[in-house]
Amino acid sequence: MTRCGLSCTVDLASQGCGEAEGARAVERKALEPERRLPDLDDWAGLWVAVKDGKVIAAAHSSRELVPKLVEMGPAGRGAVAQYVPRRSDTIVVGVG
Repeated sequence: MTRCGLSCTVDLASQGCGEAEGARAVERKALEPERRLPDLDDWAGLWVAVKDGKVIAAAHSSRELVPKLVEMGPAGRGAVAQYVPRRSDTIVVGVG
């Protein structure tokens, strides 16, 4: 195994690299299931504000969501804004 410049470990044997003679197999860990509130499925494709485990506001963009929270006054303070992606098996990895 070798370390690449992207903070990851590469199993050279599985890549067919000659320099990996005697390399040991990499144990693959199961991916953890996505954790999200079950109610968020109803809000797929929208930005939501969640407070105390409940959706208190929703909008099509974060720019539309903020004024809604401001209008709510103290009830909107402390909410967490997040985008709710549609459920899929696609995995996105950001590098850089």
